[in-house]
Amino acid sequence: MERLVSQQIPVMAHLVLGYPTLKESIRTAETYIAAGVTILELQIPFSHPTADGPVITAACQEAVERQHVSVEDSLAAIRTIRDKYPEQEIMVMSYVNRVYAYGLKKFVETMNALQIMHLIVPDLPVDDSSFIIHHSSLKLVPVLAANVSDTRLEKLLAMDFDFYYLMSDFKITGSTFSLNPRLQGVIDRIKQSSPAKRVGIGFGISTPQQARLVTEVADVAIIGSALIQAQQNGTLDDYLDQLALIGSVEHGLEG
Repeated sequence: MERLVSQQIPVMAHLVLGYPTLKESIRTAETYIAAGVTILELQIPFSHPTADGPVITAACQEAVERQHVSVEDSLAAIRTIRDKYPEQEIMVMSYVNRVYAYGLKKFVETMNALQIMHLIVPDLPVDDSSFIIHHSSLKLVPVLAANVSDTRLEKLLAMDFDFYYLMSDFKITGSTFSLNPRLQGVIDRIKQSSPAKRVGIGFGISTPQQARLVTEVADVAIIGSALIQAQQNGTLDDYLDQLALIGSVEHGLEG
């Protein structure tokens, strides 16, 4: 059966560059792309990723502390993927320490050269720091919880962000799944401001059924820890096939 992830369950698939090795992470990215993921999220590893749970934290520590993967190595890997898959939508995730240590201007210029349109920096307050990419095609992605205040949300909506990353609930990545009931109101307000603005929901999504529930209210389901665990268990292809199968059955397209 042909995989139909991008057509049936829009998925933003996360991986840590350099885990378990740099070459293997590139192969994993190619596996995601072959499965038809809507967005490829590439994380530049950081030894203390504050927004991440134990699975992604361990992957980052392996990449940084044992594989010694640098920002330069990560950018070279992104370039390899971009050159081979020029049409694939890619978002890059990192932490502010790594971006500033590398050099902000040089980092943004490299993102532009690689045609990366979105950068996720969870520990950067985007409502106060969007000036860092002024005059660049690169856009920051706000990471928001369901309890975001109306005042802050209105400020963000006026700042030309076109993708919003919402936490499914008050938790870290890789935890149990739940959808906070306040998310719907946040999504409604984002879409009211402009239907073209996209919303992704992440944190805790582990099954195809949960991904389907997320995409009933958001544009994409963001999956990270579950993909890494599937890779560790040697079941990544099966997991991606399950995502496709759920969508195919729902739409009568099972082959």
